[in-house]
Amino acid sequence: MPANRGPRARHRRIERVTAERPDLSLPNVNEDFEAARGAIVDWYVSEAWRYRHPHSLTRETCERLNAAGVPIHVFNAWVMTLHPNYFGVVHAWERGSQEIRTQVGSHEMWNTPAVQNSPLAVVRDDGASAIRRKLCDPAWPREYPVLEEYAANGSTDYVAMRLPSRSAGIYMISTATRQPGGFSTAELALIDALVPHMARLTDIQALSYLSTTLLDTYVGTDAGHRIMAGNIRRGSVETIRAVIWLCDLRDFTVLSDRLPSGKLMALLNDYFDCVGAPVRDREGEILKFIGDAMLAIFRFDDEAGRAAACAGAVDAAREAVGLVDALNARRREAGEVPIDIGIALHLGDVMYGNIGAADRLDFTVIGPAVNLAARIEGLCRTLGRRVLLSEAFAAASAAAHEPLGAHALKGVERPQTIFALGAAGGNRSGAESEDAKSREVTA
Repeated sequence: MPANRGPRARHRRIERVTAERPDLSLPNVNEDFEAARGAIVDWYVSEAWRYRHPHSLTRETCERLNAAGVPIHVFNAWVMTLHPNYFGVVHAWERGSQEIRTQVGSHEMWNTPAVQNSPLAVVRDDGASAIRRKLCDPAWPREYPVLEEYAANGSTDYVAMRLPSRSAGIYMISTATRQPGGFSTAELALIDALVPHMARLTDIQALSYLSTTLLDTYVGTDAGHRIMAGNIRRGSVETIRAVIWLCDLRDFTVLSDRLPSGKLMALLNDYFDCVGAPVRDREGEILKFIGDAMLAIFRFDDEAGRAAACAGAVDAAREAVGLVDALNARRREAGEVPIDIGIALHLGDVMYGNIGAADRLDFTVIGPAVNLAARIEGLCRTLGRRVLLSEAFAAASAAAHEPLGAHALKGVERPQTIFALGAAGGNRSGAESEDAKSREVTA
């Protein structure tokens, strides 16, 4: 994950910097260390804890360091914590910019030479508490490529410090100056003296961020926000209006019996990428993965919202079908069996909230509308169609559809008129799924 490795060319002047904020006046650390330290510590204790976003904390910290006579021109606040998709995030400040840039690093990126051969890896894996490299002094080593980049951009001194943490996360700051001769002893001492305070506030923000992102990942964004807002009691549900989007992978039992576990997991992940991204991109809420099925909803409150929810659900279904076709093309090239899917779209009232055992809850939707969507999806194989619509959905949606007659569904009192999605996306499953049962699944 690349750090903020120096300013743009137009900021290459090497000079002792002044405060970014003319209204911010602090004692100069090179003249009165205790007064400068006390002023920033007082701010950390009395004001900084109110900041909920790391951008505000990073920006204000950098402005106060400059105001106290510490001439930093770049500053990176690293948070390495638990996340299923990436190993960490960096919030990068650069002198002269009003923005804080945030970058995330995937787990795959961690193993690249650029990250492994960097101070970041030394701090995380080797447990180093601090690294300093005086770039203006040829006698100091520059063993990490990033240091050459800093030097090329006019930096004269670089320092990285690990922030102590009581949680599972690892936090680090890195900063550089263009001041001739690098950082003074007092300037480095001030940064070091502020490390415990930076760590405490970073810990608070990181734990809050971790709670939110893990909930978003495992239960969905809306459900996660509701849980964090206190909607946690069992039986706490509300009736909402929603489009129900239910998808299932064809012949999963055959696949799971024949494929090695590694290939089966890779196939499932590829399939869920095909159907999940189109839903999320259109503000659908993925509620759960049930084996090889995915349940999602598109909420709405009024007629305009209903039209938008229907359009989003249809577009998501069409894109999902197209992505599965593209995945199958790649699978055929690799000599692997293609897959097929069935999608049901229904519209109605559902109960949304906390349901489950006393000590194990689920935040989901239930109700007759969900059951009907599941029964309709089961018809996709029988009718040879990938996307089927309920009568209620077809009546509310502007999308072209084809009537397929009335069908008796298990557990549903009266026969239901079913429609196929017209044009792209509602096509028949195709030859690749028609003979899926008879095709040998190879490893």
